[in-house]
Amino acid sequence: MSTEIVQSSGGESLHSKMEYAKALAQAGLLPQAYKQQPANVLAAIEYGEALGIKPIVAINEINVISGTPSPSASLMASLARAAGHRVRAWNEDDGTAVCEIVRADDPDFTHRSRWDETKARQAKLWGRGHWEKDPATMLRWRAISECVRLACPEVMGGLKYTPEEVLEMQQDRPAPTPVVSEQVPRVPPIPADLADKIAASDDVGWLTRTADYLAKRWGEHDPEKVADLQALCAARVDALASNAPEPSLEEAQATLEDVLDAETVEEAAS
Repeated sequence: MSTEIVQSSGGESLHSKMEYAKALAQAGLLPQAYKQQPANVLAAIEYGEALGIKPIVAINEINVISGTPSPSASLMASLARAAGHRVRAWNEDDGTAVCEIVRADDPDFTHRSRWDETKARQAKLWGRGHWEKDPATMLRWRAISECVRLACPEVMGGLKYTPEEVLEMQQDRPAPTPVVSEQVPRVPPIPADLADKIAASDDVGWLTRTADYLAKRWGEHDPEKVADLQALCAARVDALASNAPEPSLEEAQATLEDVLDAETVEEAAS
């Protein structure tokens, strides 16, 4: 049996990291997404190692929004600077926020992002939440996050959007249309012994009514079986008709008298 200890990317054993995450998750100083959530803490630690930052910094600077990890704009700027890129951000006199980044490997080109009230209104952000309370800061954070994604996305280790941006995307997403299922009344199956009853019946009236009821009750749900049973009803009616006994002399005379009486009534009426 192998006694090899599984190593994490930082060189520590996975078991020790899990124990550390469990202990850290008990702290009351953590953001809500990490309290009593050791799995989230462990994920933040791994993100921190990938980005070259300490676990506690990762926990405080990487937010979890509806299951999506999102770095703060200040962390994005710090990581860009740590990679050797020059980052500058400021607010102009008219409130416009500007962020400029010059990459260490391309010092002759300046990446620039600008955010002002007009752009924020076009994005339907102006006047909402923190945008109403502190628009200057929100414009500056938005300019920084946009410029980092444009100039040096590799410093983010796969993370892309700030918590504010993730929330805005979720709010703009249309609510799912509820699916209303139409309640279709359940139709019971055709009785299994109906064919036997038809074959044994001597009641022509019942056979005729049964054929009509089959069409009304099950014609749309099981047309093939209905057609077979209706054919069986018709065949049984024909068999009963062919096997009917000859009328007696008294019955024939009574029938003849009925016909003559009917003719006499018609002649009198005319």
